[in-house]
Amino acid sequence: IALLLVAPGITRPGSSTQAFAETVDVYPTLVELAGLPAPVVPQGLDGKSLLPVLTDLEMTVRDHAFNRGPRIGRAIRTDRYRMVEWKRAGAPESRAQYELYDYKEDALEKKNIAASNPEVLSRMKAILARHPEAVPVGTVKRK
Repeated sequence: IALLLVAPGITRPGSSTQAFAETVDVYPTLVELAGLPAPVVPQGLDGKSLLPVLTDLEMTVRDHAFNRGPRIGRAIRTDRYRMVEWKRAGAPESRAQYELYDYKEDALEKKNIAASNPEVLSRMKAILARHPEAVPVGTVKRK
């Protein structure tokens, strides 16, 4: 999703960056902009302040972006590649199906190159392994 931030006295009108940001970064960014102390929470914060990016558009606070879909999908995006893993949470990796796209060669994601690029796929899987799986079916209770 597009993320628009305006911080008077910090951001320049009309400026933009290609730095990765996630929605979880909004809260720590606002905390830092407000001059508040970082919250101390038992589980820690997933987000990172984007203030370094707002003050220097060449900076980055992430080398990739992660997203997780309901129940069966996870994806990561680096500056060059996007990989999607399709499998139910808790299922063995052998059940997973992968999509891999090279944005340098195929910005419109027309050709899945997962099967023909095992080295890149392996590197992307290693990054994805640092993130939680999708939520298993039946574990989320709605009110």
